[in-house]
Amino acid sequence: MNKDNALNDLLHFLSIEGITGEEKNIALAVKQSLIEAKVPEEYIFFDKVNLKIPLGTFTTVTGVSGSGKSTLIRCVNFLEKFQEGTILVSGTELTDDAQKIRKIRSEVSMVFQHFNLFETLSVFENLIIDSNETRENLREKIKSIMEKYNFSIDLDIPVLNLSAGQKQKVEIIRCLIRSPEVLIMDEPTSVLTEQETIELFSSLKRFSEEGILIIYITHKLKEVMSICDEVAVMRKGQLVSTSKIADEKIETLANKMVGQNLKTVKKKISKERSTEQLIKISNLNFSSEDPFETNLKKINFEVNRGECLGIAGISGNGQSELFQVLSGEIVSKKDSIIFNNNPIGNLNPQERREYLMAFSPEDRMEQAAIPQMKIYENVALNNFKSSNFFNNGLINEKKIKEHSQKILSDFSVNTENVELKSQFLSGGNLQKLILGRELITSPELLICFNPTWGLDVGAINYIHETLIKINEQKKSIILISTDTDELLKLCDKICVIFKGKLSNIMDAEEVTSEKLGILMGGGEIV
Repeated sequence: MNKDNALNDLLHFLSIEGITGEEKNIALAVKQSLIEAKVPEEYIFFDKVNLKIPLGTFTTVTGVSGSGKSTLIRCVNFLEKFQEGTILVSGTELTDDAQKIRKIRSEVSMVFQHFNLFETLSVFENLIIDSNETRENLREKIKSIMEKYNFSIDLDIPVLNLSAGQKQKVEIIRCLIRSPEVLIMDEPTSVLTEQETIELFSSLKRFSEEGILIIYITHKLKEVMSICDEVAVMRKGQLVSTSKIADEKIETLANKMVGQNLKTVKKKISKERSTEQLIKISNLNFSSEDPFETNLKKINFEVNRGECLGIAGISGNGQSELFQVLSGEIVSKKDSIIFNNNPIGNLNPQERREYLMAFSPEDRMEQAAIPQMKIYENVALNNFKSSNFFNNGLINEKKIKEHSQKILSDFSVNTENVELKSQFLSGGNLQKLILGRELITSPELLICFNPTWGLDVGAINYIHETLIKINEQKKSIILISTDTDELLKLCDKICVIFKGKLSNIMDAEEVTSEKLGILMGGGEIV
């Protein structure tokens, strides 16, 4: 019996009345083992989750990947079904009756991490799509909301011309039109600059003061400590704690999330940096006919051995295109990229790997792995000439499995089963597998793009430790990230990409998150 069927049968068994205590204990033990075996998120088991949040409070729900926090919130908004229990808003029970769904969505509004906007439509056209009001009434209502909360947005321009912060405000306006009692924000700062984040926090605080219940989902504990009143921590489908922010520290919350004490990861600052150049990018350009891609304009930088160069920026400013050019997915002029004194600008990713370059793309599921394939099959995708995965056109499955087993062991992936499909790994474990697949060949340079995107604090710690060790081994890293804290923690040098152009390279010790935020928004540091 496969895992999916086992879970379905177990759910049915637990719902049967009259089962004995011993039978139930056995079933619960099986349930726990299935959870620990990395069951897909849709099979998260909740164990008597009871959470009361007073209206007008600002509460965070946090937890590691797979803890159930996102599933719980989706249940609150009836985007996910639950087997038993009740959800009350102001004493009224919410039900999933088809006729009441629209009413539910007005009382409990949610701004998702990935915006649900039509890029080519105007702001006003996006807002009127699911509204029953006349154009005139709706426009007046929107203008009133923008004046009240000091939102400055042109309603008649295409959404694609807005910044990430402005797009988020459009999503918030869409919610406020319905006068919600509850506003749920899912990882809202993942695409914002430091300044846009401050503006968002100011708006959310005002909503809370006006009586709207704010439920804030994030794994960024620094944000939790700075803006929220209360915090609820989920772990393995259970609510392990609810507490006031005044009674917590970042360290205590992190420990609750993972169920153990986490050590602090700090980058070793080398007093003597190498001056030996490893890679040099000269006058690199990229022009695309796709209106949704960003052109790159005269990109110039270099990285020495043992250095970590950070490239900051808001999503959509050319990071994806730059990663593709650096990895060889998009080829450029031969001499635009010199690696180890070799011109490689016209080489594809496989050819660049033979020169000991390694790549970790942003999208784990779509670009770095094939979810439906087994772990060892995904490892085989990164085939070096020296790997001996293929002999005379035949697949050496034994060699691939041995290689895969070493990756699982060396990089602390939470399974020993190389036959397991990659879709059953958590985000953190899949990222460990991808990094392990790239690093086990001892590359001279790792180019990674948002390596900790969406991961929990435990997985982030592990990835950061791994990247620091690479530098300590005199290997180099180009770290493209939207997380300014991550860049300041790991990098020796930092620059910012904005609308396809790079800023000057700065020493990380002289950079602050505020300075990065200004540059990421297109401003200049005075």
